[in-house]
Amino acid sequence: MNTHHHLEVWQDARRLVRIIYRLTDGLPSAERFVVVPQVRRAAWSVHNNIAEGNAKLGRREMRRFFDIAIGSLTEGDAMVATLGDLYSLDAQLVAAVANLRGSINGRPFAMLRAGRR
Repeated sequence: MNTHHHLEVWQDARRLVRIIYRLTDGLPSAERFVVVPQVRRAAWSVHNNIAEGNAKLGRREMRRFFDIAIGSLTEGDAMVATLGDLYSLDAQLVAAVANLRGSINGRPFAMLRAGRR
């Protein structure tokens, strides 16, 4: 069985979920029903689609899931940027999100090009 647990990119995505939860815990209650769930879903989507893509046998299926993961990564990053415009966010958490985005972005596709899992 091909597992995703050993993948550094999946481990980074897992860290991203934890950081997004910490970041969104500090948002005003007015954001509780729209923004918080959406940005958390985007982080979970990165995490889950990397894992699921890694489990696929065909390159086309892997690519599809990795593509969704990168799209969700961009969605979450855009939301964090705009939240930073609206609210005073923890600068360390925002920097951690940016660092993880840079670390995750493109790595799933590099795995496909290299033929590695």
